[in-house]
Amino acid sequence: MPTTPTRTTDPKPELGDILRGLADDAKVLLRQQAELFRAETGQELRRAGGAAASVAAGAGLAAAGGFLAGLAAARGLSRATGLPLGWGYALAAAGLGAAGARLLLVGRDGFAGLRPLPQTTTALGENLEWLTGQLPAGA
Repeated sequence: MPTTPTRTTDPKPELGDILRGLADDAKVLLRQQAELFRAETGQELRRAGGAAASVAAGAGLAAAGGFLAGLAAARGLSRATGLPLGWGYALAAAGLGAAGARLLLVGRDGFAGLRPLPQTTTALGENLEWLTGQLPAGA
C-alpha cells in the first residue's frame, strides 16, 4: 500500500517556495490585467467610434446646410440692407464661420471626456505595489 507523503509545516518557508508562489500570483495578476485591458479597450473604442461618427455626420450636414443657408442669407442681407451682394456674402460667411467654430468646440469637448483605460492603469499600479511588498527582504 503506497503511502502519501505528509507535509510538515515549516515555520520558515524556503526562498524557492516563496518565489514560486510569487511567480504564480504574478501570472494570475497579469492574466487578469490582460482581460481588464481587453474589456476597457473595447469599451473606449466603442465610445470613441460613436463620438467620431456623430461629429462626422454633424460636420457633413452642417457643411451642406451652411452652404445653402449662406447663399440664401447673403442674398437676403443684400436685399434687406441695400448693401452690395458681396457684403451680404461677407456677413453670411462671418456668421456661419462663428457657428462652425462653436460646433468644433462642442465636438472637441465630446472627445475630452474619454479616459483611456482608467481601471487598467489603476489596477496595474496596485498590483505592482502589492508584488513589491511580497518580495522577501533579502531577495
